[in-house]
Amino acid sequence: MNPFFSVIIPSFNRAHKLKRAVTSVLNQSFKDFELIVIDDASTDETCGYLSDVNFKSISNIQNLGVSASRNIGASEASSN
Repeated sequence: MNPFFSVIIPSFNRAHKLKRAVTSVLNQSFKDFELIVIDDASTDETCGYLSDVNFKSISNIQNLGVSASRNIGASEASSN
């Protein structure tokens, strides 16, 4: 069954803020969602952080910008 909605977080070199954003999403009481994080070719610790998580993550090979990253996440979403 598909999740009710998708949370899409694009990120570029913001590992320190990404961890806080992901924690905030995962701590919500409503659980019928999927979380998709798009790493927009970061050069910081983002890739290492995303390798140890239990949600969908996508890594862009080149920096495409926030809008393109968000669109990639939307195309991968499986919510209703």
